[in-house]
Amino acid sequence: MIKFLRSIPEYVMAFFARYPAVLSGYIIYCYLFISIMRFFYRVKYKGASFGEIYDIFSALPFMWLLAVCLVKIIEYRTKLHENHSQQLARDKELQMKDTQLKTMHEVVKALQHKINNPLAVITLLVGRTKKLVADNKEVIKNIEFIEQSTNSITKAIEEFKKAESYHSDDIGQLEGKIASVPKEQ
Repeated sequence: MIKFLRSIPEYVMAFFARYPAVLSGYIIYCYLFISIMRFFYRVKYKGASFGEIYDIFSALPFMWLLAVCLVKIIEYRTKLHENHSQQLARDKELQMKDTQLKTMHEVVKALQHKINNPLAVITLLVGRTKKLVADNKEVIKNIEFIEQSTNSITKAIEEFKKAESYHSDDIGQLEGKIASVPKEQ
């Protein structure tokens, strides 16, 4: 029960923040009600002149203006809050993308470290094998294909290492998505 009683002011504040025109209506009609009661009291017991009637109801237009201003202020605060929330969401997304990029760079560095040693051995052996079979054109052609493939692997890893952004490419049903370096880099 105590929790319920404590939650009532929060609920009321949220309601009026969501519907500020209702709040301004309550303010205006409460003031109008008090003014009319005061007017009836004045007429019944003391009599009322035009000056007194004007005096009783003169603040009503200002109350209306105050209510309109209140609605505008609450609308402005709501827009400001929404903009702030959107900015926080954008900042969070940028931070997440930055973390993903840093993680990708760390993975690429580790992968590069693991791949460079075998690639160095392959490159060394390709050069030696070319010299050994210099007269066999078919073997040379296969060795050059191996050399191009190792160079392609080295280039791909370097591109990932230097990438400032990346995107996901869908490569099929079985494999799913993979990270790739954007074409403009």
